[in-house]
Parts: sequence; C-alpha cells; structure tokens
Amino acid sequence: MGKKMDSIAKTRRYLRRNGLKRTVSAVMERISAPKYEEFNFSPLTEEEIKNIKDYTFSNPVKISILVPAYRTNPVFFRELLDSVTEQYYPHWELVIADASGNNDLEAIVEEYREKLSEESSIVYLTLADNKGISENTNAALEAATGDYIGLLDHDDVLTPDALFFMAKAIVNNHPILLYSDEDKTDAELKTFYEPHRKKKLNLDLIMTNNYICHFCVMRADVMKKLKFRSEFDGAQDFDIILRCIAELKNDAEAIHIPRILYHWRCHDESTAVNTDSKQYAYENGRYAVEDFILNRGWKGSVEHMQHLGFYRTVYEPDLFANREDVGIIAGPVCKHGKIIGGAMKKDGTVMYAGLPKGFSGYMHRASLMQQVGAGDVRNMKVRPELQELWDKEVAAKIKEKHCDYVQISIAFCEQAALQGYKIVYDPQFKA
Repeated sequence: MGKKMDSIAKTRRYLRRNGLKRTVSAVMERISAPKYEEFNFSPLTEEEIKNIKDYTFSNPVKISILVPAYRTNPVFFRELLDSVTEQYYPHWELVIADASGNNDLEAIVEEYREKLSEESSIVYLTLADNKGISENTNAALEAATGDYIGLLDHDDVLTPDALFFMAKAIVNNHPILLYSDEDKTDAELKTFYEPHRKKKLNLDLIMTNNYICHFCVMRADVMKKLKFRSEFDGAQDFDIILRCIAELKNDAEAIHIPRILYHWRCHDESTAVNTDSKQYAYENGRYAVEDFILNRGWKGSVEHMQHLGFYRTVYEPDLFANREDVGIIAGPVCKHGKIIGGAMKKDGTVMYAGLPKGFSGYMHRASLMQQVGAGDVRNMKVRPELQELWDKEVAAKIKEKHCDYVQISIAFCEQAALQGYKIVYDPQFKA
C-alpha cells in the first residue's frame, strides 16, 4: 500500500474513533500544515561505504538480532535475510524463532547460511506452539549469545550500515540502550516516507508514546533479566523499553543514533498502516505506562489520546506531589490562535512557534507532555521549593514594560536546572 492509500485508510479509521469534528480538525492540520521534510531515502555513497569498510574495531562486540516469525511472507523473509546478511559489520548472529507450525522458512535459511562469513551465524528455532509474540521472542532471546541484542520484525528490513553504527556507539559509549531513527516503506520496498527523527531520551515523552521503537538494541544481560511479558503482547517492546529505562542510572546510558537504520514495512495487515489491526496492542501500551508509573511509586492513571498509541498520564493530586525531579510545569502561550511561546530549547527557541492552537505537529509532539530545556514564564507553575527563586528572579521583571519574556524564562529555568530540577511541558496546562 502506498503513502496515499495509507493516508486515506488512516482518515477513515480516525473518523470512526474520534467523530466528525476532531476528524475535520485533523484533516485541516494535514492540509494546511507545512511539510516537515521532503524525504527521499538515499543509500550510502561509495565514499561512505569505503569509510565504513575501512573502519577497524579493536574489540568488536557481537550483536544478536531476534526475529519472531509467524506465517511470514517468503518474499518479505528473503528481503529481511538480505538486509541482515548484507550488513557491513560482520559480527552478528540472527536468531529466528518460527512459530508457524511448519518448516517452510528453514529451507530459505539454509540457502543463506552458505553465504555467511566466519563472524556471522543464523540460528533457526522451530517452536512447537505459537505462544504469542512475547514468549516466541523469549525463545529467541534464550538462544542468543551476543553481547547486545536488537529487535527486528519479520516483515521489516535494516539498512546495510545499521549494525556498524550500533557497534561503533557501543564500543565508544558502552550504553545499556541504543536506538536509531526510522522510516516507513511500502510492501515492495520501493517508496520510503514518513521519516521519524527521534529525540534523545526524554522520560516524559517516552511515557506518551514508544518513540524509541525501531531499531532498538539493548545490552544482552539486561534484556535477558527483564524478558518479554506476555500480558503486554502487542506492546511488548514498549514494556521492555520502559522497564529498561527504569534500570538506567542516568540518561547517558541510552544512546540515540540520529540516522535512519530501519525500514518499517507497511502493508494491509501491518500495524504501521492499519492501526485498527491490533487494538489490543494500544490498550496494552497503556497498561505498560501504568505499570511503569506504579513501579516508580507515582500515583495516577493513564489515558488514551485521540491518536492511537499515544497516552497521557494524569497524576494524583498533581505532578509535583509525585515527582521530586520536576520543578517546573509550563504550558503553551498563544496569540491570534497560534503558538508564540511555551516549550523552548535552552537557547530560547520556541519549539512549536507558529503552530495553530490545537494542532499536534510533527509526530504529534506538540500535543504531548515532554521534558524541555526551558518553559515560558507567562504560562508556568513552579514547585514550592522554587517559589523564593521565582519571587526574586521573575515576579518583578515580568511586570516591567517591554520585558524580554524569553530571556527571563531561560535564566529562571537554567537556575532551576542547576538545582537538579526538570522542566516539563504540558500542552494542556494553563496557569
């Protein structure tokens, strides 16, 4: 299914879920919003390929790739195998756990085994029963022998440089969790669209949506300790990512590689194109976030947002009472129906400037709670511990004629951050 048909199908499903008024608003945003990126995926140049091949790893790590397979389209499966066996980084292991009830894929695997280098291997497991995506993946996980483990869906493909950049980041940084940017592709791997340029680890943002998604790689000992939980089937990756994040000592243990290393294939039965095909997955995603906040000792509930797969945490009695790490809550500032302030980078750049009020923006981020570099003092709430600082640095200044709200906001948020507090942007907040 191409991009146009994908959009039509999504609109019909959105109408069924959210009604005419919200659908009209969403369509208006799609029509009137600027194109965020004219995208055409470009393969590596000959020079880039040469540099990768010439790169020497003094102590290479082994990366296992887990593929739970179930009645996989043979054409898709061969393309998956092509994408792995053609990796520039050779130190990998592909572990396939096939629950199809037959050995149709095994003969294909044997063809590819003959082409492997000494550093690479393919493990093919025939599962006696289909116990669901989590248990099937756990079977592959148990057989994996790599230092790090990546996840690959049975109908998707990696770019040929995927493992190279993962391995390079691992050797240089020794993280627990790594992830890359991704895009979508049609069933024939001819058209690439909707690039997902991701953020560095952002706790409040990941609680709204599994933006980490593909290509995700985790240190093997951590993944084997956590395992995949069948009660979260359909959102099992989101669940294990959230639990992995809970294991991190600091944000530096999660690395974002700002390169597209994964092509998410869209076809009639895939969640990528048919969000209604696995409704239970979105409910299990909500459960995963609720489980995450419960285990952190936070009191609250998690609600579905109007876009499937996106969530909002409602804290009891408020965010400050639950989160000692949060010092500031900031909301949007609008003028003439458009955003002029609110979420800001540390340099004062307004992140969603010019976006009409109510629009969700790129990847719906403008509608999601998230940690930001700074918030706007014109729509802000501070925790009691920062009230004295507010009275001293902000209260009098914002009463001055022609005051510079941006500079006041940056200075105040910087001082709050130096005290160890985080700034959370809530698009629904109003002081």
